[in-house]
Amino acid sequence: MPDRLLARTYRLTRRLRAGARVRSVQTNDGRIWPVYHTVPPPYKVDLGVPVVLFHGFGNDGSTWLPFMPTLGVAREVASPDLPGFGRHPLGTEEPATPRWYRSVTASFLRELTVRWGQPPIVIGKSMGGMIAGLVAGELPHLVRTLVLIDPAGIDTPVRSRFWNAYAYGTNLLMPESEAGWDQMVDVLYHQRPRIPGFIRREALRTIARNRDTYEQVFRDLLSEGYNPLGERLERIQCPVTVVWGAQDQVMDPSGLEVIRQALPRASVHVLRDCGHSPTRERPDELSRILVGVLSRYG
Repeated sequence: MPDRLLARTYRLTRRLRAGARVRSVQTNDGRIWPVYHTVPPPYKVDLGVPVVLFHGFGNDGSTWLPFMPTLGVAREVASPDLPGFGRHPLGTEEPATPRWYRSVTASFLRELTVRWGQPPIVIGKSMGGMIAGLVAGELPHLVRTLVLIDPAGIDTPVRSRFWNAYAYGTNLLMPESEAGWDQMVDVLYHQRPRIPGFIRREALRTIARNRDTYEQVFRDLLSEGYNPLGERLERIQCPVTVVWGAQDQVMDPSGLEVIRQALPRASVHVLRDCGHSPTRERPDELSRILVGVLSRYG
């Protein structure tokens, strides 16, 4: 069976297991957001605060599918593809800067806040965490509470293996070969996961097909420096929970010092034996933390 067909079957199986539907949300700026969406069973009358989940660079909304059954027991859950990733194209004239992402994502959250009649709990990983934090700092009425997972956009006191390589001209998140893939996996994970061959091969094809867009996004994200979230952390007014892999080689855990200084009341969880992808390496522990946030704030 061809890799593409295997990959499609794999994605469909994951979505069906999560009980998620594929929906579109149009915002007042005309942008159409592809969204993975779950609703609780009809017998659930007393619903909790809805949840919105933002993925990291190079991923899409399906990153969060395994968490939806747990998080969506008594609430709606939405996981969009951010512009430039998944099924959400980036326009040729759109500058993918932190400020731009904050603006379009704020429009998305504003639309959902109106539909739901309340602001959601917002959870963001890596790039998605940076964007979520920027929105929370600028427009606090759109975020009930914020969870940052290994967030990007912070100039960490210790430079990570990823940023050391980037300084010498290598972006380990955009491999061009099997050898590059192995380097990416090594930098993303503390313990190398088993990834089926068809997933690896199809992912390399996706990166090759979207390389121009990915390079533009990465370049534009750095147009405001290495600290767009870090320098705005103090603006965040809502409750904040931070989760960080102790062995993160993309965003060094020393970034916690920046967060603790700016947000001394933030709840911090450091996951041992975990790299930049707690969603993959520590899903059970991450789920417990997220369920605790939901229990406390909605």
